[in-house]
Amino acid sequence: MDKVLFGERLKNARLASGMTQKQMSSRIGVKENTIAEWETGKQQPRANRVQMIASLLNVPLLWLLAGSQQVPDSTSNDVDSQMLQHKIAEVHARMNALRSSLDEFNQMVQNHG
Repeated sequence: MDKVLFGERLKNARLASGMTQKQMSSRIGVKENTIAEWETGKQQPRANRVQMIASLLNVPLLWLLAGSQQVPDSTSNDVDSQMLQHKIAEVHARMNALRSSLDEFNQMVQNHG
């Protein structure tokens, strides 16, 4: 996920919904400062939060992640299929890495428990 572009899309979608950073933060359970950091690209939300954000702001998940699909009242550039496939592959790779880390952690717990 491109941090800067993601942040811009997040901010635009939030503003289009008429929601403040404070309102959004309370609805998804993070600090208000966290929303600001996501919007400026200083941090990225976890995968489970991205789904919550897309649902809360009523925007397509793929648009939020990669700029694909049309969003009402916004001007978004279509992402060609190769770019979208690349973004999806990145998400899958991160998910696999997380699963691997969880498996390693569980194995350590079992060995020491």
